[in-house]
Amino acid sequence: MKYIVDISVEPIGTRSTSLSPYIKTVYEVLRKRGLKFYPAPSMTSIELDDITQLGYLIKEIDDALAELGVKRIVTILKVDDRRDKENSIDHKLEVIGAKK
Repeated sequence: MKYIVDISVEPIGTRSTSLSPYIKTVYEVLRKRGLKFYPAPSMTSIELDDITQLGYLIKEIDDALAELGVKRIVTILKVDDRRDKENSIDHKLEVIGAKK
């Protein structure tokens, strides 16, 4: 079973209005963990095999951002726990015609 987690990580108190360096850092964490993810303008969808790993993932993201000097991080989550059939980012994109 796959869990689809939509996550938005908002560093607060940075010295710039640009968030790109921080978002790139989050993506580096996801890549390093070998997770499948789909970037979108305001949230990122991530596939997880084990929902219990979500807390560890958030901590790893927060720690990576703290290393960049971020003092406060707000994280918004939405978890899709579908149990009646297999769930995946690819399937969701296919059914809406966004992936061929």
